[in-house]
Amino acid sequence: MKTAFWLGLVLGFGGVLCAAHFVPWVTHARVPSQTKVVANGGRAEQFVIRLPVDRIGVVSGTGTGLRAGIAGAAGLPPALAEKPVLVEHFKVRDAAGNVIGLAARHWSGSADGGGAAWSLLIPSRGALFLAAPAESRDAVDAALQRAGYKPGQAWTGELKVDLTPKGGATGTMVAGSDEFGDLQGRYEELWTVTGVTETGELRGTIELDTLANRGS
Repeated sequence: MKTAFWLGLVLGFGGVLCAAHFVPWVTHARVPSQTKVVANGGRAEQFVIRLPVDRIGVVSGTGTGLRAGIAGAAGLPPALAEKPVLVEHFKVRDAAGNVIGLAARHWSGSADGGGAAWSLLIPSRGALFLAAPAESRDAVDAALQRAGYKPGQAWTGELKVDLTPKGGATGTMVAGSDEFGDLQGRYEELWTVTGVTETGELRGTIELDTLANRGS
C-alpha cells in the first residue's frame, strides 16, 4: 500500500506540473520572491502557513493525531480509511505574510515512522515538490503532551517541533517547474504551536525553510 501511495503521489504531482507548464489557462501577475542569497552562493526562501486560518481542507485515515485537525475532517476511501494517511491542503505565504499560492502536504505512516511530501504551486513562479523520508508519526502530539497538553482541554503556550531534525534524514527538493525547475537543495519543516482548542484544533505556524542551488 505504501509503495502504491507514493507512486500515485509522484505521478499525480507530475501530471500537475505538466498541466501547469503546457496548459497556461491564466496569465498570473508575477509575485516578487522573498529569496535571500547565502554565503555559498545558494538561495534561501521561507514559506509560511498560519494555522488554522490557512487550512483549506483535510483528508485523514486513522493514527494521524492532532495533525488531522478538528473532528469532521473528510474521510478516505474505505480501502484506506484504516491506514495512517493524512492529506492536508493550505494557502501558503511568503516570509512577508502575503498569500502567494497553494500547498498540499501528504503523510503516510508505517510501524517504524512515516514519510512526508509537500507540493507547492505558486502562480507565475511555478511548482515545487519537497519530500522527507522519515518522520515520527506522533511528533507533534508527543511534544504537546510533554508540554502539558491533555486531550479535551484547551492549551496555550509556545512549542516548536522540528519535523526534519538536523541529526536525521533531512528533507530534499525533489522536483519543480519554471522558476523552480533547475533547483537542487534541502528544506526544514518547523511547526510552532501556540495553542490547541478543546476540540483539538491546532493554532500556530508551519515554516518551510528551503536552501537551494542551481543544478548543473
